[in-house]
Amino acid sequence: MKKLSLNRTQLKIIAIISMVIDHTAWGFVDFYSPLGQFLHVCGRLTVPIMCFFIAEGFRKTSDLKKYIYRMAMFAAVSIIPFYLFFHEEYDYRQNIIFDLLLWLLVLTVLESRKLKKPAKIILTVLLFAVSATIGGWIITPIMFILAFYYGKTFKQKAIWFIIADVVTVGFLMVSISLNNIFHFSKYEWLWWDKSYLLGFMLALPLLYCYNGEKGKNFGGRYFFYIFYPAHFLVLSAIKAFTAGLVTPWGLYIGVHIAGFVLVLAIMLLTVFNKPSRGQNSVLFMEFGALTYTMGFILEILSDTAEGVHFACMVEYFGEYILFIAVVFFVSVLTSTRIPNFVYALLTVISIIFLYMLGRTRVTHFFYKVVDVNFDGPFSRPELVYGPGFYISIIYILMVSIITMTACLGKLKSASPIEKKRLLYVLISLVFCWIPYVIKLLGLTGGYEIPALGIVGAVFCMYLCLNRLGFLDSVMLASTNALDHGREGILVVDSNYRVQYQNNKIGEIFGQLPLNTDLRKNEKLGPILNNETLTLKVEERIFDFVQEPLIERNNVQGYMLWVIDNTEHYNTMQKIHELAIRDALTGLYNRNHFQELVEEDLDGGRHGAMVMIDMDNFKQVNDRNGHQCGDAVLIALANILSGIPEDRLYSARLGGDEFCVFLRGITDKEKIGEHLQDIMDKFEKEIGDLGYAGITSLSIGAVSSEDTVGKASFKKLYSLADKVLYEAKMSGKRRYVIK
Repeated sequence: MKKLSLNRTQLKIIAIISMVIDHTAWGFVDFYSPLGQFLHVCGRLTVPIMCFFIAEGFRKTSDLKKYIYRMAMFAAVSIIPFYLFFHEEYDYRQNIIFDLLLWLLVLTVLESRKLKKPAKIILTVLLFAVSATIGGWIITPIMFILAFYYGKTFKQKAIWFIIADVVTVGFLMVSISLNNIFHFSKYEWLWWDKSYLLGFMLALPLLYCYNGEKGKNFGGRYFFYIFYPAHFLVLSAIKAFTAGLVTPWGLYIGVHIAGFVLVLAIMLLTVFNKPSRGQNSVLFMEFGALTYTMGFILEILSDTAEGVHFACMVEYFGEYILFIAVVFFVSVLTSTRIPNFVYALLTVISIIFLYMLGRTRVTHFFYKVVDVNFDGPFSRPELVYGPGFYISIIYILMVSIITMTACLGKLKSASPIEKKRLLYVLISLVFCWIPYVIKLLGLTGGYEIPALGIVGAVFCMYLCLNRLGFLDSVMLASTNALDHGREGILVVDSNYRVQYQNNKIGEIFGQLPLNTDLRKNEKLGPILNNETLTLKVEERIFDFVQEPLIERNNVQGYMLWVIDNTEHYNTMQKIHELAIRDALTGLYNRNHFQELVEEDLDGGRHGAMVMIDMDNFKQVNDRNGHQCGDAVLIALANILSGIPEDRLYSARLGGDEFCVFLRGITDKEKIGEHLQDIMDKFEKEIGDLGYAGITSLSIGAVSSEDTVGKASFKKLYSLADKVLYEAKMSGKRRYVIK
């Protein structure tokens, strides 16, 4: 049976669903009821998943400071929403993000290389004290985080986690029992009150299924942070409403004011957005939406017929501007040129409608009645639709249908990112009409809500500009480079699925199908998973550079540059060889030889240091010339280099002096066999060259196991040099081993 696989996004979604279930139970279900207990157990999945990803985030984050700042910011943002919902239960204690921030700081302290041990102890104790005094979850999250961070295998993490959970519940049961006797706490719980916390262990099977993948971006980079305080606000509002603290009319007004504030905030964000061709059209729409929403709020708050009429003028002025802006927006999005006379015509039609609306209290053409209804606990605008209103609605509907048709027509030839943008626009246009459908179905209880549809539409349009970098994203800017680039260039989305590739990529890897997950590609997968930085394909060596495609701090995807650096690597290899090898013989030089020997010795691998000197070598050069001398030196080098490096390292120190390190060989008898073999092969080699008897070898060797104290290169080199001297003094053409 195939193992269930869950990515990070899926686990976080499970966590927030569990959190909503738990908090809903706290707000609306009796804790001691069977349903309450069941819901609270279901709600225990959140904390372990959060703790798990704090440990993962600390281990993998590229910028710990930003991670801490982000947690601190959202912990602060969550204070009031958390208090609104939990103030009766928690008093001054803080939210879970604050708790996680504390334990993130604990990990930072414990893993710091700059802090000394006393400072670590003091800071850790202080953080524990803060948790004990104002933390929402005292100590428990840190035990979970430490288990997840320091556990080497999932089994070990799980065991430590279970121990921490059982100890926590046991401690609480004992404390509650003692409190029922000594009353040191205001909470009068039952001894089994906290047994539902054992439900934390239900998260372990889910975490076991974690596949290490990020998953698709859900709701934006900060969705899971924002959701935490936002859901408290929603639950608090529901709680207040069900308790009779908020009237339907007050909630109705509040929602529309919130919508106005949201549109205003979006408009300000758009102003400060990175300039783009789509920015002006979006600002135009947002201005229309802001005007419309303001007019609608004035309409529902007005208590005179004149006030309602003026509010309608403001409202429709904004609506007509909004739909002219929609046409402009879609024309830019679909690269469709619309003649100026069309905009002029739309403007004239809008002015005519506004004129009819302005005269409607006399002509009764747009509205038959414009008044205020005072029946009931609050006043309401009373508007009886006339022919002009229906004509206006048909006009706006036609504009919507035309723009939607233009978007649908573009979908066939659009790139993946353009399709996403067009989808946002289509959703926006649908949003505008949803309130009318809801009203026709009688679901609003008589309340008018068209402004909320406009707010939703503007929000979607803004996402099209901001999140998807409307017509100015790095994605589209890179298309031209992809078609003309000399190097291999790949563009992938945030999940590393192929979106585009140039011809060079096809030459190197063959055509990669659209939407292929490159992480599963045999050649490119190791590159994207940071297992290697270079790739060899048919004797060519390629480097890779990965650049994020970012728009307003949102990663849309990545550009992967595949650079042929074969010549560079060949040149660097030659330079490296020149730096570590003797130019004449090709053996290692002294410096690199010393590094290799020290690496073996430091790694606990013993061996034998061997010094080799050619007897009467000066006479070889004097009598036969340097060409002969070089041939003799190369002959010995060929013998030494012909022996695999897993058996020995060899180097030319200078002149006729050579050095060898026999790796892992310390037995004197075996050392002697190797040395005799080298001497025999050398004499045969120079004999074959026609230089028999011209020179011979004197060799001195020492074993690293026989040295006093810890063996080092300098010590072995000095000892072997002395033993070589003994071999020279005892008649040459021999070896001596000490």
